[in-house]
Amino acid sequence: MEGFIVDIVKEHYDSKQAERLMKYGYLLQYLDNKTKSVDRSSKSRGSFANIYAIYVLVEDYIKKGYLDSDSDYSSYEGMMFTDALTRTRELPFGEKIQNHALNNRCNDEFRKFFNANTAEVPIIRDLNTKRYWINENLLEVESSEGRKTNIAQLCIEIIDKYVELKMENFSTFFDELNSQKEIVSKDPDSVVSFISGLLNPNSDARIFEIVSYVIIKYHYITQRISYRIDGAAEQTIPLTVYKTGRTNANDGGIDYIMIPLGRIFQVTEVLDFKKYFLDIDKLIHYPITFVVKQDISPDGALKKIREEASTKYTDPEVLGHYLDCFEEIITIPTLKNMLADNIKNGFLSDMVDELITQCKVEYNIED
Repeated sequence: MEGFIVDIVKEHYDSKQAERLMKYGYLLQYLDNKTKSVDRSSKSRGSFANIYAIYVLVEDYIKKGYLDSDSDYSSYEGMMFTDALTRTRELPFGEKIQNHALNNRCNDEFRKFFNANTAEVPIIRDLNTKRYWINENLLEVESSEGRKTNIAQLCIEIIDKYVELKMENFSTFFDELNSQKEIVSKDPDSVVSFISGLLNPNSDARIFEIVSYVIIKYHYITQRISYRIDGAAEQTIPLTVYKTGRTNANDGGIDYIMIPLGRIFQVTEVLDFKKYFLDIDKLIHYPITFVVKQDISPDGALKKIREEASTKYTDPEVLGHYLDCFEEIITIPTLKNMLADNIKNGFLSDMVDELITQCKVEYNIED
């Protein structure tokens, strides 16, 4: 196992002890898995929510003095939920993180990774008091001599370094994005190649959602609808797509909305039918257009969803009610076709400007 985490551990321990910490330190292994995007492009997924859920509780553990004392952490009243969430949102890229990681997602994912090795989970919580603790059993890793090494400070150092590297990567990405604006009139082919490169299954979820929005917005803006209300004069307006919030927002299944038709778009990364059906349930079976970060045809995506769903929903009528809510599926090939049409319609410069604007909103960048 190589990477910046191993380098940090080796800075503090000899090779033998570092190897043992990485082998039996499940929190270190979890962080190693969650921070792999640091070695990829700046557009790969950051996974901050689950990482920060661990960070704020370990930080609280250290600040309350349990790392360097014999105090009994099990007697600690715990960190208040509101304090934990507030601290999470103070961290870089954490402004719009929701409560899900603290409440279940971090533990659920940890179980998925290490269920065969340990029954422990990182976050302990009391639902009645809304108090939270880091699991001290996962902080204390036993050495070959039977002594225990507390890795709390290591976890903080690792996450701090990861955030530093991700911020450097994003600065590079944003510089690249601004450079596209400077060359859009001189070298449009290069700009097109840059935008197309953002449409891939491995791109960061936030960047994909923003790029998809920009492409879809300018695809529909050329289409107009005429309507009349209560006998008034007929009005003709363009179809306008709005982004409803940041990608971490708890939006209830609405990422973009089209005016005046009220058409709803939801962006997702997976082809797991349970995710789609959950979004449909959230909106009480209102029709949804799904934008899918998969390099597959829309027909192929729907076929896979239908086949997997049919193993659970054996009643054709119930299954049909869900499938009827798929207004449309837009996948990466669809988006690339839309992008080509947008460029033919002369929207390349407008799309670059919109992409910059949306990234500023997403990452809280001031002019």
